[in-house]
Order: sequence, then C-alpha cells, then structure tokens
Amino acid sequence: MSKFTSRLDSATRTNRSLVCIGLDVDPALMPIADVRKFNRAIVDATKDLVCAYKPNIAFYEALGLEGLQALRDTVSYIRKVAPDVVLLCDAKRGDIDSTSIRYARAIFDFWDFDAVTVNGYMGGESLSPFFDYADRGVFVVCRSSNPGAQEFQDMMVLPDTTELGMDGQGQKMPLYEWMAVRSSEWNSNGNLGLVVGATSPDQLCTVRLRCPEVPILIPGVGAQGGELEMSVKNGIDRSADGSATPPRVLINSARGIIYADRSTGGFPDGARNAAGKLRDEINCVLEQEGAPW
Repeated sequence: MSKFTSRLDSATRTNRSLVCIGLDVDPALMPIADVRKFNRAIVDATKDLVCAYKPNIAFYEALGLEGLQALRDTVSYIRKVAPDVVLLCDAKRGDIDSTSIRYARAIFDFWDFDAVTVNGYMGGESLSPFFDYADRGVFVVCRSSNPGAQEFQDMMVLPDTTELGMDGQGQKMPLYEWMAVRSSEWNSNGNLGLVVGATSPDQLCTVRLRCPEVPILIPGVGAQGGELEMSVKNGIDRSADGSATPPRVLINSARGIIYADRSTGGFPDGARNAAGKLRDEINCVLEQEGAPW
C-alpha cells in the first residue's frame, strides 16, 4: 500500500465519509465577496464530514494574483484545522515530460497538495514526473462527467497489446477503458487514481473491474445530475469472494454543497447540511452493500 493510499484510507475512516467538496469559488454565486473568508467558513462547517477538499485551480487563476494567494491561504488553513483531510488539486495537467516536471513541482512542492488530477492522453511518459512523487496521488482522467465526453472517450479502439507483454492485438474496447488498462501499467508506485464521472455509472463499473483497489474520484454528483446510488455501488471494490473491500472512492460535489444556501449569514449551515446529507446517503448505500470501514 502506498503512502497516499494509506492517507486516503485514513481520511475516509476518520470521518466515515467518502465526500469530497469541490472548492470552486465563483464571485457570481458566492454570498460574500472575500474568497478566503468564504472558503474558511465552508471548511469550518464541513471538516468533520468529508474525506477531501478539491479546489479547481482554474477558478482561482481566473481571479488573478489575488485568487492564487487566496488558494495558497486556503491550503494553509485546511492544513491547520483539518490535517487529516486529503487536499486534491483539480488541475488536469498533461504535457511533454519536461513541462510536466514543472507542473508536478508546482502542484506538490509549491502548493503542497496531496494529489492532483491529470490528463493522460499524451501518453505515460508525460505523466511520469507526477507518478515519481510516490507519496502523492495522481488521478488520471478516464471517463469524464461532461456531456461531450462520449465524442472521443467512448470510441472503440483496438489496442496493441504487445506493449503490455501480450501477443498480438486484443479485443476492441472503448478508449476510456483502454485508458484505465494502460494507466494501471504506469502505477509502479501504487499512487494511481482514476477520474470517472457519476454521469457514467455503467462505464464506472467497467473501470472498477479493470482496476480493483485503485482510488476513483467521481465528480458530477449534484449539479451535473450524476447517479449517486449506482456510482457508489459500481465504484466500491469487491474481493474474490464477492464481499466489499474498504471503499476507495471520492464522491465529489461542489456547487451542490458550497452554494446550497446563498444567503450571507446562512451559507455555512447550508453547506454543512448538504454535506451531511450526501455523506448519510452514501453511507446508507455502503451499509446496504456490506462495505466495511
């Protein structure tokens, strides 16, 4: 078990939660203008209900230098008040290896995130600088939650399996499935994670069968209309005898939690209520499926 996987398991057990809150700050939706105060209020209200926080870096970059400083302050604050919670940077980085080296340094050394989302469609060598940080998680986009994902990710491909030490070519499979298979070959440090949207529960089931025990980040619950119950059922792993193993799933919700109440004084309570409701709904499914903590 890698250090990151152990940290994730500990975070989920501590709060008995698979909830990941996306801290996607949007001045058009925030009930107060101060990003720092907004994030601190959300964190204070929910830190005992979650396993992870996931700031999407684009929302902070869009606010310029002030936004980036607010992100840095938010990371420091979470480290202070919720040290057991995983910090995941939603950046979807991916470039040639020389550029990825700098991306990895920025995310892990400068920003001090525990994990990052990356795009693997430039090939495994482009992601090796991220995987080289053996104590950090690397979540490879596999089947995304947006409506246009099917344009490319569901295309049927005929992989050349000789690269995996197999003779000839295998059977056709969707591109997202091949991404899951190929990503597992890059997982020499055991710090791989995958991203599969809640809007694609059937594809999630396929990915889980291909990649048992790998942590899966599941965005798209809430505002994007993803199917929660099937995402939890299809996302949890199964041992050889069919029983559920400890869940390595992060169910992400952003707008559905942080903007559940947009009143100036009530938004922290609104976020807490929404996060608590989501955690309870997830845990109800886990109980039904016999998934232990």
